[in-house]
Amino acid sequence: MSTSLIEARAETGSSRPPRGSRVKASWFERDTIAERLDFGLATDRHTLDQAFRLQHDQYVAQGYMDSHPSGWRLSVHYALPSTRVFVARDNDRVVATVAVIVDSPLGLPMAEIYEEELRGFHGLRRKLAEVSGLAVHPDYQKSGLAILLRLIRMVFLYSIQIADLSDLCIAVNPHHAAFYRKGFYFESIGGLKQYGKVNGAPALALHLNLYLLRTFISNLREGYPVDSEVYTFLFNPGAAEPATARLEADLELGFPRLGDVKYFFSRHEAGTKVAQAERAYLEECWSRYASSEPQASQIGPQGSPGSFERRLGFAFA
Repeated sequence: MSTSLIEARAETGSSRPPRGSRVKASWFERDTIAERLDFGLATDRHTLDQAFRLQHDQYVAQGYMDSHPSGWRLSVHYALPSTRVFVARDNDRVVATVAVIVDSPLGLPMAEIYEEELRGFHGLRRKLAEVSGLAVHPDYQKSGLAILLRLIRMVFLYSIQIADLSDLCIAVNPHHAAFYRKGFYFESIGGLKQYGKVNGAPALALHLNLYLLRTFISNLREGYPVDSEVYTFLFNPGAAEPATARLEADLELGFPRLGDVKYFFSRHEAGTKVAQAERAYLEECWSRYASSEPQASQIGPQGSPGSFERRLGFAFA
């Protein structure tokens, strides 16, 4: 999570709950600005456009990327139908965003510098995802941490209850690592490195075993306390159940759509300069997605052999 989220302990059930988070709830649980925002998935092109622009502007402002003519921050991973973009909205305005990128043959973005460290998870057959692309609008920075907590609630619930992931990975600036360790119990998997994707800024690799979070959710649902004010706030049934229902409703809208992917990636070198092997894999993913999602399969004339692949291939040509 650059502004943005292997050891034997990574095996299911092997992590023990730490002795209480040192992050206190009083400063974020009743934040009036964060409480009025709408949190969910990006489910239309307009929302995605705002999310990509917000990422771009904040990464440029922090020196993590150079300005791009499109005004978007994109990578090929956002063309995967499994990638989910989470947003906080103030009416129709996207004021914060973060993405979950599920591991695939394309690799995780952070594999650019932590490929060897991630290989250990693959050997354990873990189901990984990377949390990436965190950005909060400057007008809302005063409530930034309170907003982040509510976005993270959506990310965690999606990862556990819908995507059925085993671990979340992040690449963070070293200045932010203590926050993720103390607040959420992330653990180190890789040392300090220079990260080309953020203009060579320093990064640390962390991961979170989601088995621990599943235990927290179960305990709170059954009325048992957990030794973390942060996770009590995130997963108490009064907050977790409506958030899960919202995620399920957003997913029913059948987004992402191939037409929206084509719109963004035909206008950005993340799509127009994609390697042949990556293009072939993306076409395979979207073909499978189209066969399982009625909304996605409506793109292109019916009964036209190979038309789906040709149309997608054009987008990444």
